[in-house]
Order: sequence, then structure tokens, then C-alpha cells
Amino acid sequence: MSETRSKVQEEHLKKMDREMGELSAAYRIVINMVDSSDLTLKVLGNRQEKIENIMTDINQKYETLVVMMVQISGNMKEGKDKQAESSAPQTKSGNFGSNRVGTPQINQARDDNRHHTKMPKIDFSYSNGEGPREWVRKARKYFQLHQVADEMKVGIVEMYLKGKAHIWFHGFAASHPDAEWNLFAEEICRRFSDTTGEEVVETFSKIR
Repeated sequence: MSETRSKVQEEHLKKMDREMGELSAAYRIVINMVDSSDLTLKVLGNRQEKIENIMTDINQKYETLVVMMVQISGNMKEGKDKQAESSAPQTKSGNFGSNRVGTPQINQARDDNRHHTKMPKIDFSYSNGEGPREWVRKARKYFQLHQVADEMKVGIVEMYLKGKAHIWFHGFAASHPDAEWNLFAEEICRRFSDTTGEEVVETFSKIR
């Protein structure tokens, strides 16, 4: 009787040992999976950080390129203005009285000073879709002061859209790949303004 009981206990212990071995193996598998997942997440995190750094570098280079293009455009416009002035007919000094001989030269010097006055730095403001008409008005003033060419305007404003305005722009660009500034300005006002479509068109025609 005692021998039978011992065999039963021995078999029971062997069974428990097998179960413990299986549990240990399963535990090691889970640990390996967790370690592998942690390693994968770490690799993905490093890749994401590298991608973000690359995108930041690209954006900085793009902004620098846009600023250079704006400056070149302004210099070309200034050169054309000076060329037009130099080709304009000059007034003969003999038509003035003796007390007015120096007047044309003085006026010319004043004009030259105006041309060489350094433009104050004006920052281009960001837009997330709020107050679109005011933002369009400021953008238009920026373009006028810096003499930005029409074909560059939409590319510049794209860098200064964020949030829902940036998301909207992707759809707009897909529907209007060659859109010019006037169409863009009208559509962003129509999309984010609280007024009706007719009021947007009327307001836009006033600030154009």
C-alpha cells in the first residue's frame, strides 16, 4: 500500500517537474519576445529621430533658399527700376533760373537715398486657419514690401501653414497644382472664415 502511494507521489512530482519545465520555457520565450520588442522600438525610435533631424535640416535649407530667392527677386526689381530711371529723358538745367540750377541734382540724391534705404526686417506670420482674412492682408503687405514674384508666393506661404490649415493645403494643392496666390488667398478665406461665400468674395475683392 505504501509502495503504491510512493509511486503515485513520484509520478505526481515528475508531472509537476515537466509542467515547471514547460512554464520556464514559455517564460523564456516571453522574455525574449519582450527584449526583441524593446530592441525593435528602440531601433524605430532612433530611425524616427534621424528622420525628424533630416526633415528639420531640409526645412531650414528650404527656408534659406526661399529667403535668397526673395532677395534676388527684389534686387532684380530694383535693377529694372534703376535702368528705367536712367533711360528716362533728363530735364535740361538751362530751363531753370540761376537760383534753381542745383534742384534736379538734389532731388536725384534724395531718390538715390530712398533706393538705398535698408528694408526693416518683417517676419512672415504663421497661420493655423484662424483669422484668415487678416493673415492674407499681412501676407500681401509682406509680398509688396519685399517685391516677391507672383510665382513664388504660394510656395512661401506653404511653409507658414500649420495645424488644420496645413492639412487643408495638401488637398488644395492636389486639386490646384498650378494655383496662383489670388486663388489661394480666396480659397483659404472661404474655407476658414465664418462669413458666407459671397461675403468672402466681396471682402477679398476689396483687399486685392
